[in-house]
Amino acid sequence: MLELETGSAEATQRLAERIGGIVAGPLLILLSGDYGTGKTTFVQGLARGLGISSVVRSPSYNIMKRYEGGRLPLVHADLYRTAGEADIEELGLIEETAEGILAVEWPKRDLPAQLGLPWLHIEFRQGNGDADRRVLLLSWEDEVATVLGGMLG
Repeated sequence: MLELETGSAEATQRLAERIGGIVAGPLLILLSGDYGTGKTTFVQGLARGLGISSVVRSPSYNIMKRYEGGRLPLVHADLYRTAGEADIEELGLIEETAEGILAVEWPKRDLPAQLGLPWLHIEFRQGNGDADRRVLLLSWEDEVATVLGGMLG
């Protein structure tokens, strides 16, 4: 586990932008945390790091949004309102992430096994101040650690 403090939304985006600049696809990024702790903010920075210029917004109401135009496609999904495995199959998440990055807010526990992709799990927590966030890189596969290199300490 690697714990990082970000003191602002901009700092959270810069961290994600660094990650977006070095990751390879396919990759599943699991984003956990309470409302307002920086999950969508992180994906905005991730998109910038991938070279995507589109405005990234929370996919809460559409469940899934695909962004292209960067070095890899990015699929941003919010599974808060989905029930389980059947929903995952109906959404076509496996097909959507054949070569790109899938960033999932409110992921289901068995999602890495279902999708069979290299994965990184990130948890967001409120820090001491209103804008402070604790970003915890909780777990990752060896393949992901190799790509992220020194960032994972």
